[in-house]
Amino acid sequence: MSNSLAIAASTSTLRYVLDTALGSSLPGSVGGAQVTTLRPDRIGADDLARVPGINVFLYLVTRNAAWHARSLPHRGTDGAPSQRPVTALDLHYLITCYGQDSALEAERLLGRAINALAVNPVLGPSVVAAAVRAYGDADETAFLKHTDLADQIESVRLFPAALSVDELWKIWSVFPQTPYLLSIGYTAGVVLLTGETASRTPLPVAQRAITVGASGAPCLRSVVTDPPDSPVLSGTMLTLHGERLLGPTTQVRIGPARPAVRPGATSTRLTVTVDAQVPAGMHAVQVLHLTPSAAPDPPSARVTAASNSLPVVVRPAVAEVTAGPTDIVLALDPPLFPGQHATVSLLRLDEDTHDARGELCFVLPPIGPDAPAQPSVTIPRAAVTDGRWLVRIQVDGVDSLPHRVDGVYQAPAITLPVP
Repeated sequence: MSNSLAIAASTSTLRYVLDTALGSSLPGSVGGAQVTTLRPDRIGADDLARVPGINVFLYLVTRNAAWHARSLPHRGTDGAPSQRPVTALDLHYLITCYGQDSALEAERLLGRAINALAVNPVLGPSVVAAAVRAYGDADETAFLKHTDLADQIESVRLFPAALSVDELWKIWSVFPQTPYLLSIGYTAGVVLLTGETASRTPLPVAQRAITVGASGAPCLRSVVTDPPDSPVLSGTMLTLHGERLLGPTTQVRIGPARPAVRPGATSTRLTVTVDAQVPAGMHAVQVLHLTPSAAPDPPSARVTAASNSLPVVVRPAVAEVTAGPTDIVLALDPPLFPGQHATVSLLRLDEDTHDARGELCFVLPPIGPDAPAQPSVTIPRAAVTDGRWLVRIQVDGVDSLPHRVDGVYQAPAITLPVP
């Protein structure tokens, strides 16, 4: 791969190939000709008006489709780079020849340029190194000493571009006051730019193992609550139905947690209890088969098969509400984990709830990534007026469910001031 100087190094190497062609002993040489890398509107400047030459102008950069299609994701699930990102580019050049019209200098120079690029269609390591030696000592191009284009895994290749009259007109129309000069298009690719970032390399494989099973991966058909159709809360028992659910060691994954499988599991039925380690929110339920081991989850155990995933919504619950001199404390089940977003809502119960003043909303600050789970949250007591309030919490878009008393939602609630 190449660093960020690869584009400029490719242009300089192309310039070197053409510059070398001007000094060859082929018939029809043009005396005093030079190779430039200017904008086409600069070719007609006073200091270049009477000097013949070849101009190399990079007018377009596009993504290389072949390398982009086979590129792999370079970031892990946590967003950290797992490898250095690579951008594959094609460089589109306009090669313009100019000189005295009566002596056909432009045509003679164009012939030399096409012949030179046909003889040197690849900007290999030796050509790039020669270009660095030729231009690296000049002040304007001293940066070439730091390029690593010669070490790129795939050499840059040159091939003519079939530019139509309409495409040439569009390119030259960018320079409205510049007369057209004899030109041909070339494409150079692929140029691989590698991001300057540190990647996280995983540890090498400590031990290789092959597991052979008589059946396929587990298949999950349904997840049913006990009792059926009840909300999933901390402490709810889930029954998983499917096929080939039992393995040498079987685990159930609910989001980031792996609650223990209850005794009595069969190949078509497993039961687990949603414990406090399962955060509130929407999660995927999945059955995992691990390598056999005496320990329930040893460090050497690895997943050998995984079922399809089914969704489950775990609702938060306000277990208790207490009021102190400065704060109102809500005990939560399950606790609030780092990275979760929570909002507390209060609804006035002792007056017209259609009044906007009868509803309060508090957006809780997020928990730090390294902080432990919070079994309770607080809201300021001074922000809540006296009265009876129904308390609810929303965690990651999932609301807690209030309880009905005599057919009316009245719990969990708090009365202020506290009797």
